[in-house]
Amino acid sequence: MTNLTKIEIITRPNRFEIFQKELAKIGVSGLTVTKALGTGLEKGFIELYRGKKKENNIHERMKIEIVVSTVPVESVLRVVEETLRTGEPGDGKVFIYPLSEVIKISTGETGQDALQDSPSQN
Repeated sequence: MTNLTKIEIITRPNRFEIFQKELAKIGVSGLTVTKALGTGLEKGFIELYRGKKKENNIHERMKIEIVVSTVPVESVLRVVEETLRTGEPGDGKVFIYPLSEVIKISTGETGQDALQDSPSQN
């Protein structure tokens, strides 16, 4: 059985393009991106809404999901550190999960084969 790992990153969206380019350099081409809202240690801001002050501590975030089998998790974490870390609150979090299996729905391929592009898709 191939070692499969899911890496989930929640971070600010402003550095995504450079992050994606650096991932491609280490061999990560597939990822899933979801827009997200969240709150944490980062301070909120006060806005005026219909004449009343309202504190808003919900921030726009991006959730990036990557599954790796041949690319070392440490390489992905190095790219995270080099491209997404500013040292300020709000940089985000990384969650790492072991996966028991992955199955490509269209072909039934499993494991590492399911993560590769099919020849007809190139």
